[in-house]
Amino acid sequence: MFRSTSHLVTTALIVFVALSHTAAAQTPPDVWRSFAERVDVGTELNVRLSNGQRFRATLIGVQPDAVLLQPKTRVPVPVQAIPYDGILRLERTRHGIGGGKAVAIGVATGVGAFFATLGVLLAVAGD
Repeated sequence: MFRSTSHLVTTALIVFVALSHTAAAQTPPDVWRSFAERVDVGTELNVRLSNGQRFRATLIGVQPDAVLLQPKTRVPVPVQAIPYDGILRLERTRHGIGGGKAVAIGVATGVGAFFATLGVLLAVAGD
């Protein structure tokens, strides 16, 4: 009984993962073209291609058959024209401050204010 249940769950997970990858790979090129047309030139994007390549790039321009991207690499590379049918995913890079960093800044500010106040009090009490 347990063995057949685990086989059923394993098979269901494999089918689910396979279908999710197939659905993602079937995004029509028109969707990526309309997305690229709405994004401002100079926007930083996370790119995933159908060949498995992933990189971060800046949007340089939009053409009828391809999007022009400048990959962000250590060594400068030329602008690349990526055909829409080769794109698996395009998304804007998220910038900003994370929750952990915000907490660390708040704690550091509080500790600094405490010691500054303590220093002033000790200076006044010493006179």
